[in-house]
Amino acid sequence: MKSGNFMRLLVVLAGLATLATPRGYAQSDMAPDQFDSPNTEPFPQPKTPRASAAVTGKVRFDGQVNLPYSVRCAGKMLPPGNYSLSVSSDGKTGRATLKQKGQTFDMPGAVRLPADSLARNTLLVECIGKAHRLSAIRAKEIELVFDSDAHVDHTSDGKPNRIEKLLFIRTSPQK
Repeated sequence: MKSGNFMRLLVVLAGLATLATPRGYAQSDMAPDQFDSPNTEPFPQPKTPRASAAVTGKVRFDGQVNLPYSVRCAGKMLPPGNYSLSVSSDGKTGRATLKQKGQTFDMPGAVRLPADSLARNTLLVECIGKAHRLSAIRAKEIELVFDSDAHVDHTSDGKPNRIEKLLFIRTSPQK
C-alpha cells in the first residue's frame, strides 16, 4: 500500500511540475530583412590625405637616396652615389626620376597599393650574384614596381637571390 501511495504522489508531483514551469514562445517575423529605420545612411568616413591619395591614386613626392653600388633599372645602369628622387603617379602608372651630377634617369613603373600600411620609404634592390637590379620603390601610400630586366646576369653558383632595402629620405610631403 505504501508503494501505491508513493507512486500516486510522484505522478501528481510530476504533473504539477509540468504545469507550473514557465513556458517560452518563440516569435517569428514574416520578413526579417525589412527594418523600418529612420537612419539608413552610411557613417561618414574620415578624410585623410592617405585615404584621398588611395581613392584618387595621385601621388607625388621627392626624396634623397644613396646607392652604395651600381644598380640596373629599366635598361639603365645607375652608378653609385647620392641621388635626388622624384616619384609621381596617376594611380595606374608611375614614374621615378633619379638625378645625379646633371644626369637624369627616368624610369616608368606599375603602381600598386602597398600591402603593408607601415611600410617605410625604401628602394627594393634585387641582388643576383654580383649584379643589382632596382625592382620597386615603396612608400606609405604607393608601391612603384619596375619591369624585370632581362639584361641582368643570373647567378650560376646556385645561391638564392636576395632583396636589399635601401632607405630614402623624403624631402617633400605628398601633393
